[in-house]
Amino acid sequence: MGLVKKGENWFIDYRANGRRIREKIGPNKKLAETVLSKHRTDIAEKRFLNVREVSTETFRNFSVRYLDWAKGRLRSAKDEEGLVHRLDRKFGGLRLNDIDLSKVEKYMADRLKERKQHPFRGRAIAKMSSDGISRRIEDWYASKPRTISKARVNREVACLRRILNKAVDWKVITVNSIQRIKLYDEREFIRKRYLKPAEIRSLLAACGPQTQDIVAIGLYIGRRLNEILGMRWQDVDVENGYIYFPDTKKKEPDQVPIPPQVRAILERRNACDSREFVFCRSDGSRLHDIQTGFSNALGRANIKDFHFHDLRHTAVSYMIMNGIDLKTVAELVGHTTAQMVDKRYGHLSPDHKRTATEVFGSAMDRLCGREPKLAQARPKLV
Repeated sequence: MGLVKKGENWFIDYRANGRRIREKIGPNKKLAETVLSKHRTDIAEKRFLNVREVSTETFRNFSVRYLDWAKGRLRSAKDEEGLVHRLDRKFGGLRLNDIDLSKVEKYMADRLKERKQHPFRGRAIAKMSSDGISRRIEDWYASKPRTISKARVNREVACLRRILNKAVDWKVITVNSIQRIKLYDEREFIRKRYLKPAEIRSLLAACGPQTQDIVAIGLYIGRRLNEILGMRWQDVDVENGYIYFPDTKKKEPDQVPIPPQVRAILERRNACDSREFVFCRSDGSRLHDIQTGFSNALGRANIKDFHFHDLRHTAVSYMIMNGIDLKTVAELVGHTTAQMVDKRYGHLSPDHKRTATEVFGSAMDRLCGREPKLAQARPKLV
């Protein structure tokens, strides 16, 4: 047993129960020495060996227990099921003790090479010939790279880490060997798509009545689609111009003011609707998706490479460009911190940053004794 340094990180190397084990600790040598000393003590007292001998539960068996626990406790329990199903293909038959850093890092690398599953299935292609389906699938894969994203791999590995943490909590295993695993950097994949003023007008004109209302609200308040479709009349104060969002991604309720145009939309809908949800199906049940109507509107408006969530990007971008401070933007759109807004959306206002640069440049011109040049006017949402 001993310490091994690789790059900037320290690893501890030891044998237990007939197996060689190497664990990544991190850049702190003293911490690595402490962890290694603890393992030496545990092995000497045979506690460590005894635990590992009886911990034979497989990932597949334990994940069933984990999902049962997650129901009613995690808001993402439904998503966890899909992630566990995917992880089970690789780790299902392995003992929890046998899932180590090297196996998971290899899994991450292999996943990035896999192709995405094409979306052509179900009733949408039921009437198409096999040749027609094949052509559409080929065209879909050929249009742009269709491999699994780093963000998707990160979600899967984060789920695996949560499962192993829970196994430690329940004393099924003694340590989560991937606790300090480094996930992929996702910043390069932050979408930079937002609508120009002419595109906004074209999209609204191309939408059907209900889709137009949903898109307009998305543009004016920058909330997520799930929050907009989940609005209940009991949470809408049309008279005073507020909407209460009891269930948000940041796990805290939000009460946000609404601009006059959104209030007018809600007043119009409320005048002829006595059902529970602001947006609902013909039978009164909640509307969960507007994919078909939204996609058709994008086609009619000739807008390419645009998702509904990009309306949120658009709203936040124009808030920033019109001088609203980051803290207020975060509160209005439901982000946890102003820093998160700056990190995710600061790049969406190049014209605003250019204006700031020109204003500063003019000030520096004066300091340098030169004739200042006028900065361009700040762009406005029209």
